[in-house]
Amino acid sequence: MNTVRLTLRTWLLLLAGLSTLPLLVLAASVLWSYKNDQQRVLQERLKTRTEVLAQSVGERIKTAVGTLQGVAESNAAMALDVPSLYAHARRLVAHNPDFRAITLADNQGRLLFLTSLPLGAPVRSLNAPERVTEALLTQSPNVSGPFASPLGPAEKVVAVTVPIVRGEVATHALRMILTSESISDMIDERRLPAQWVAGIADRNGTVVARSRAAERYVGQPVNGEFTAAVTGKLPQPFEGTTLDGVKTINHVLPVFGVDWYLGVGVPTSVLNAPVTDMLSRIALVALLWISLSVVATRAFAGYLTRQMDTVVRVFGRDELSLPAGQSIRVQELWDILQGFWQAKQAESAARSDLSTVALQRDEVQDLYDRAPCGYHSLDHQGRVLRMNQTELGWLGLSREQALGRPFSDFLTPESQAIFRERFPQFVRDGSIKDLELDMVRGSGTPMPVLVSATAIKDAQGQLVSTRSTVFDNTDQKMMEAQLERLARTDVLTSLSNRRDFYEQAARAIAHSRRHHTPLSLVLMDIDHFKRINDTHGHAGGDVVLRKLSHSLGDALRETDVPARLGGEEFAVLMPATALDQALAVAERLRDTLGHTAVTLADGQQIHFTVSMGVTAWQPADADIDATLHRADEALYRAKHAGRNRVEQA
Repeated sequence: MNTVRLTLRTWLLLLAGLSTLPLLVLAASVLWSYKNDQQRVLQERLKTRTEVLAQSVGERIKTAVGTLQGVAESNAAMALDVPSLYAHARRLVAHNPDFRAITLADNQGRLLFLTSLPLGAPVRSLNAPERVTEALLTQSPNVSGPFASPLGPAEKVVAVTVPIVRGEVATHALRMILTSESISDMIDERRLPAQWVAGIADRNGTVVARSRAAERYVGQPVNGEFTAAVTGKLPQPFEGTTLDGVKTINHVLPVFGVDWYLGVGVPTSVLNAPVTDMLSRIALVALLWISLSVVATRAFAGYLTRQMDTVVRVFGRDELSLPAGQSIRVQELWDILQGFWQAKQAESAARSDLSTVALQRDEVQDLYDRAPCGYHSLDHQGRVLRMNQTELGWLGLSREQALGRPFSDFLTPESQAIFRERFPQFVRDGSIKDLELDMVRGSGTPMPVLVSATAIKDAQGQLVSTRSTVFDNTDQKMMEAQLERLARTDVLTSLSNRRDFYEQAARAIAHSRRHHTPLSLVLMDIDHFKRINDTHGHAGGDVVLRKLSHSLGDALRETDVPARLGGEEFAVLMPATALDQALAVAERLRDTLGHTAVTLADGQQIHFTVSMGVTAWQPADADIDATLHRADEALYRAKHAGRNRVEQA
């Protein structure tokens, strides 16, 4: 009987092992599929985050370039008026803490000024002179790699270079100095998921900025894998190693042409961590199952052995000699075997269904969290019950910081008032479509959004929660603002057009009526403008019109409203300005324009004058047309009195 007991236990263990094998195969299959899905999702997140960072850094450089181009196209730059350029540059640096300094260099590699030093003070030699030479030759802006700051060798900086193009020749260039630290702040590790790393390198493969340990690596060469990715020798994304020896999956994109390259890396440990954790759990479950199988096998084998002993004793005796009260439970033994097999089948199916459901749940949760729009649910008091990762990223909050708080906490004061007004109405109606609100980003700036929601109610019609969708409306708002600006701006001169002038005049008249303040109007016309067009063509006439508009911008106050009413006719609305003051401004402007020459591309110069009519708004004027009529009469007198004159009405 000992031999029978051992063989029986062995067979039962084999059966238990065979019943476990499908579960192990299924677990391995799910684990492999999960690993591939995780890698795909992670690579998509890596590409998206790299594109966002590259766009952010590119916009920062474009802003600096745009600021310098505004200086490079100014009158002081065209006249190469170094003191005026110096004063303008110092004002820009004073109002923009991100700008470390601005310098002016010529094509001989000499620094003519540095805004942090007095004008005329000796300055250090020009750093990265090859980028200045390139900007002058190509007449295009560029951005350099890191170099020692002219204000302190311990500080690493980069330079944005913009050429000053006069005519068709560029002999000087403006350079804006930005600290590498400020660039590193844009890709700071706090803006990235945990353990991610980002870096920027210049075209020569030198580190410009880094999200981790920037002070250690800025100015150092990048590794060969980064260089190979930039030159297209590696696919995107690619596996590599960071400068501090961490194995990562990386994605590299160009920034500002091919001057800079931005790369973002995700440690492979981040990808493998969920798989390792799941593998450990599967191993633990398998170990527990095997242990239970061994215990159950021993117990069941003992039970079967006792039943077999009873059967042997019964068949070895006369049935009548069977001890009283002892029965042969062969049918019970068969029922137990059948029940055990059915239980094993049910358990295998349940485990398979559980794994599938868990995988589907994780996929749905990932789609919810990583959707391109925001999702949230609110309770009947407007407090946050759920919020996806997209919306949390906009707000710069963790899930714990958002849950339980009133949704109005995340809105601007104006939008809070709208939300308090519309939420009770939404509770009654059960839905709302494209409600315009302004959320507050993690950076503190407003973010226009469109919110659509439906209400989930119980059997009694009481609100249980909301199901809300939030779309980023920034691009639409920017487009609307751009269209509104274009509708109110003269394309050639960038001044207010007739429509905008009339609207601002109506507001100014209302203000003057209410507060009893003076309001003056200057109407001007370029003398002999048709002769200018006939002699120099319409292109020459356009240059004169633009010159006049720039002169108005330089000579007038911010509260004054210069506008082009049509052709060569301009008007200036001067709030809180008496007639004698307006006459003085007009006379000064007329004299300035009379001594101003416009240089065309072919070197020809155009001298022009203007005639002006000045008047003051009167309470009897129904609208600005009456005031314009008097100014037009004064302008007519100035024309017939010999032009280049100021007449009042």
